[in-house]
Amino acid sequence: MKTSFYSTPWFQRLAACLALGFFLSIMIGPQQGTQQDYGFAFRAAVFNPRIFVFLGIGVLVFVMVTFWPKITPYLHRPGFAPIAAGGIAVLASQTLLKWHDPTGDGKFSTVSEAAGKIKGLAPLASVFFSWLAWALLIVTVVVAVAGIVFTKPVLGYVAAALAVFGAFVAPISHAAIESTTKKIDHSLGAGSAVIGYLVLVAAGLTVAMSKEDSANTKAFVARVLGWRPGLPLTVVGVVVGAIGVASATWFSPKKTNATLADAASFFADKGLAPIAEAYLSWLALVLFVVCLVSSAAAGYLRNIMLGWIALGLGLVGLYLTLNSMYLFSSLAGSLGISASGTWQNLGSGGWMTAAAFFLFAGTGFVVATVKFTKSKTIIAAGLKLAAPKSSDAGGLFGSPATAKTLLLLVFAAALFYPPTATSFWQSVLVTQIGIYVLLAIGLNVVVGWAGLLDLGFIAFYAIGSYVTAYLVGSLPPKPPWGTMSPLFAIPFAIAVCLVAGVILGGPTLRLRGDYLAIVTLGFGEIVRIVAINADDVTNSTRGPSPQVPHPVINLGFTRFEFGLDQLQYWYLLLIIIVIVVVLFRALEHSRTGRAWAAIREDEVAAQASGVNTFRFKLLAFAIGASTSGIAGVFFASDVGFFTPDNFILNNSILVVAYVVFGGMGSLPGAMAGAAVLTWLPEFLKDQVPAEDRQMWIGAVVLLMMIFRPGGLIPAKRRSAELHDYDHHESLEVSAVPAGEGMGAKA
Repeated sequence: MKTSFYSTPWFQRLAACLALGFFLSIMIGPQQGTQQDYGFAFRAAVFNPRIFVFLGIGVLVFVMVTFWPKITPYLHRPGFAPIAAGGIAVLASQTLLKWHDPTGDGKFSTVSEAAGKIKGLAPLASVFFSWLAWALLIVTVVVAVAGIVFTKPVLGYVAAALAVFGAFVAPISHAAIESTTKKIDHSLGAGSAVIGYLVLVAAGLTVAMSKEDSANTKAFVARVLGWRPGLPLTVVGVVVGAIGVASATWFSPKKTNATLADAASFFADKGLAPIAEAYLSWLALVLFVVCLVSSAAAGYLRNIMLGWIALGLGLVGLYLTLNSMYLFSSLAGSLGISASGTWQNLGSGGWMTAAAFFLFAGTGFVVATVKFTKSKTIIAAGLKLAAPKSSDAGGLFGSPATAKTLLLLVFAAALFYPPTATSFWQSVLVTQIGIYVLLAIGLNVVVGWAGLLDLGFIAFYAIGSYVTAYLVGSLPPKPPWGTMSPLFAIPFAIAVCLVAGVILGGPTLRLRGDYLAIVTLGFGEIVRIVAINADDVTNSTRGPSPQVPHPVINLGFTRFEFGLDQLQYWYLLLIIIVIVVVLFRALEHSRTGRAWAAIREDEVAAQASGVNTFRFKLLAFAIGASTSGIAGVFFASDVGFFTPDNFILNNSILVVAYVVFGGMGSLPGAMAGAAVLTWLPEFLKDQVPAEDRQMWIGAVVLLMMIFRPGGLIPAKRRSAELHDYDHHESLEVSAVPAGEGMGAKA
């Protein structure tokens, strides 16, 4: 039978790809309809030359899908992954991020239009914003990809040179706009473009210098980080610290924007404490250089004694930085220069310098605590070779030194980035990211480790919140023994949630799969409806009255009072998360953790092997519920007021989605999933129309499920299941070290 032209697979595929381009043209862009003209957005998106760009994207997708088997080998060649990462970073900076806050919405396209009308703007900046930015990105990526396809090293060098020019011209053009308009700007677009171009520089050099046919990015990064353990921390510290002491703002009352040198002059005759005055005028620079030299020497020479010295010097520098910031901000508050008082009106310079000292100290810590061993040699096929290292098979976390380096980088970001963020992002960090990370950690025990689908997890969060409100006297019934500070409610909330988890789990954990999910879903709704209807107990939809007070910690010799400053809550939450992660990490590798893994894989087989499945499932339920109770205490004490609508089913499903998105059974994955999916909607608020936000989040989740079904950071076991054990050649010993048997000779 003759096949019609319209039913051929390639025509249907082409039609589908063109439809994709058509829908992308509607999705992308600021066009929106109005109640008077619903078709305006459609016409602005489609009946415009921009439609051809999106149809071109559709054709590109069609070509990639059709010739995918021939394209795939090129994707695995060295340099392709950094090309994609760098290109996406620059693309995002020029489409999503702001380049100049005072100009309209601050986006690159808006700044480009305005740049043509600014008189006196430098010619290079005019060219950059008119056509050079896009042309440079496209040409750099095309040349780098051509270098991969045709295996021409010279093209890699050309791409690297173009990327260097991009990393140079982007900040120069941004600075020209800022200096010409003479308006203060805190946008991130230029900085992000610089990072993207630096990645493209590395990609171009990789294309030019690599002689391998296939890239192993994880092994490459692990070897770079493991070449001199701890030294990458010094490199990052140099960059961050140099910006901090040279150009970043240290003190900014009434838009002063004083750098370190400006701050030294500003406080010279204000009666500042001598140590802080010396720090601002010369001690900071001396300490920075001394700490840099000591940590670099310790990292390069891998000398343990130098490591301890670098650790001590870094901690001294960190203390003096924070102490000086405290002293001059206190003085400014007492003199009325800064109306807000201590720790207020501080710029990013001090925090960046503190982060640099922390990283220098981190280098010393890694060098001083990691055991260095000489690499073994083997003889294979008559040749003397280096024996394979554990880090080669274990990826980024295969080496303890690499794991410590990455962990210290995360700690540096968690400790010193929040003070530089705006109050909006500080609030998001605490009330969205931090609390949901804690919830995801708890649910990961139930869903990821024990394999129990719990759709009523948010109910324990509600119980923890209401227990807190009761104990502080914010509910109609008052505690007979008097009220207490919210943080002292933590053990009570843990105990009540633990009992609630046992009460729910006792009769229901004999169910499996969908049946268990339905029961837990019903439990969550029951708790919410009881909170609404038990007016005399929960105050119904009116919520706690008076509001839950902010915590107070009185240790006798000192007293901590929490207020509206979200930073206090962030650091407290950070301590709680670290404690919970350490405990859960130990639990994962204990007998209990192995029992949960056995139950998740095959409950019948686990029971046949002697595992008390009911007891361990109940334990998982109780531990997950108690973690949720801690999050409830924190939520109640931070926001002060809440209603049953804060604990709806949608929130339970979101927490499950965070765990799945990050990687079920993976502790870092659950945290990363919750952080990314709670950060993304807030980030998109300024990037796309509010009506389109859920669409973009859905697209991200969809792409994630297609390309990384195991999650952002999948658990090792789940990753092996998805990729087949037979394909893990890197886990097998390819050669035996000399002198360890099988007839090999050293």
